[in-house]
Amino acid sequence: MRWLSFGGARNAKGRAGRGRQNTGRGKKTRRTATRRRLPTWSAMVQAMRLTAGLLVLLAVTGAGVWVWQSGVVGRQIDVAGAALERVAVRGGLVVRSVTVEGRIRTEPARLLGALGTARGEPILSFDPHAARARVEALPWVAQARVERRLPDTIHVVLTERNPLALWQRSSEGDYALIDSTGTWLEVDTRPFADLPLIVGEDAPRVAPSLMDLLATEPRLAQRVRAATWVDRRRWTVRLDGIESGIDVRLPETNPGAAWRRLAALDRDTNLLARDIDRVDLRLPDRLVVRPRSPGRVGGDGETAPGAPANAPRVLVSTSGQET
Repeated sequence: MRWLSFGGARNAKGRAGRGRQNTGRGKKTRRTATRRRLPTWSAMVQAMRLTAGLLVLLAVTGAGVWVWQSGVVGRQIDVAGAALERVAVRGGLVVRSVTVEGRIRTEPARLLGALGTARGEPILSFDPHAARARVEALPWVAQARVERRLPDTIHVVLTERNPLALWQRSSEGDYALIDSTGTWLEVDTRPFADLPLIVGEDAPRVAPSLMDLLATEPRLAQRVRAATWVDRRRWTVRLDGIESGIDVRLPETNPGAAWRRLAALDRDTNLLARDIDRVDLRLPDRLVVRPRSPGRVGGDGETAPGAPANAPRVLVSTSGQET
């Protein structure tokens, strides 16, 4: 028990001594930390400078926003632009000529109106990009390039549309012109009366592919006067005349092969010189030919008053022999 008591006392003294030593160090550490947390005069000056700079930035930004919203900047820009235009006019930077390449059917007056400029206007105020958009909105213009060539010239390069066919939009005789891309144009169709006539809903979309197909047999294609897009799936082509020509019914599948077969048969047997009003190519191994009857107007099954409704038919094989 003494050993325990002695040891406990000694340990207690040791702990007490260490405690006093630790207490002394703690006080010294707190005093040091207190001294370190005190701001210096330079740090205070720097903080005041940062605060002042932030306030100035906010003031300048707010003033700039107010100036912009009030329209002062916009008015000053307009004034500067007007002054620049006056200087440019005095220096001879005005529109004196408009040169055009590729114009065939576009009317000069409409083209100049779309450009939106005139002789003597400041050339620096001319916007080529906006002018190009207006020019490309003209019916005959497919693409356009508009350039401002200093000191005094506007240069325009046009790519015009190629007329392909006339599209009958209604039975009342409302027509539109179709170009080589299938786009229909609101132009005067009277100068193009010799073009093939296209009939049928959605016909302009597929007309270019039909014309490419017909062109594979040029001699036969020259005789095409009209074409009807039947049920949005196949063509019936009219040869030689609108009113009393020969109808050629092309198949829905592989019409190009049938067209070439008809051309070969006509070269061999002179089939299309006969008095017929219909050739049906929808059968893959033969043609169905219908002779013309008295009183028949022609067309796809239409007959004149008094004409027989069931005219005789002649089957012609691909070898040219009648059956």
